[in-house]
Amino acid sequence: GNTVREQVKTFARRLHWRDLASFHLSVFPEMPWRPIRAHYASHEWSGDASALRAWQRGNTGFPMVDAGMRCLYATGWMHQSVRMVVASFLIEYLGISWVDGARWFHDTLVDADLAINSMMWQNAGRSGIDQWNFVLSPETGSQDPSGGYVRKWVPELAGLPTKHLHAPWKAPAATLSAAGVELGATYPHRIVPDLPAARRITVAALLRMRASSLDFNDAGGYDLITLPTGETTRVFTKQEFRLTASGLPKPPPNGSRGRGSARSRHTSGGGRASGRGAQLQGKVSTGQKKISSFF
Repeated sequence: GNTVREQVKTFARRLHWRDLASFHLSVFPEMPWRPIRAHYASHEWSGDASALRAWQRGNTGFPMVDAGMRCLYATGWMHQSVRMVVASFLIEYLGISWVDGARWFHDTLVDADLAINSMMWQNAGRSGIDQWNFVLSPETGSQDPSGGYVRKWVPELAGLPTKHLHAPWKAPAATLSAAGVELGATYPHRIVPDLPAARRITVAALLRMRASSLDFNDAGGYDLITLPTGETTRVFTKQEFRLTASGLPKPPPNGSRGRGSARSRHTSGGGRASGRGAQLQGKVSTGQKKISSFF
């Protein structure tokens, strides 16, 4: 029936992503620590060790992030949707390098695969063949509508009503008190009090890096990479990261929002490599359409 066909389709997709990641690693053997988009090596990242430690141990003050990271540390596994939440948080809001995220996941996942882990973190960190075409909010709890996941892994918040569970700082004082929650004592304050402002800082750092590397910016505002063969190809670049030849933000085509704008929820857009490098292009373009299907 349809259920069996969907299961077969999902399994085949998993195999496709596994093989795509292995292909990436064979072409770019330094992918676990070096950006595929080589000029991204000059990206300015935060060196806040305390923020990184809070993320690793699940003490960020954002219950969905903390539940995921505690689950990972305790079990060596994390659901794919939650992986995207915690990765978005590390990169988009803490401004910490994807390399730190990749290393932590490789150390803690019981089924760690160097190729898959590296490809996913490269894409999350914007420096891979693809760039994630979405930004996930760490405070909506859309991946945990019943609250059961957070209650299991962040038990100090278990007494809160579900409507306040994923954003306890919005709960009335009486509600917090009734649940035995004291922010800053029984559960940490948020380490990022202003998410939009934090993301503006990380985006600005990326745009500065791209503006200083215009030799790797094509006429359409896309990143250029050099393949091991010496050939050059362009790779998908989100609309908000595209620049003109003078290093200024490039307006969307025809004044539209344009594919690749930042999105605050999960979407399944992906990137398509184009230009020269036909062999790599063909293999990559077929695999970047639905990054959410694996990670």
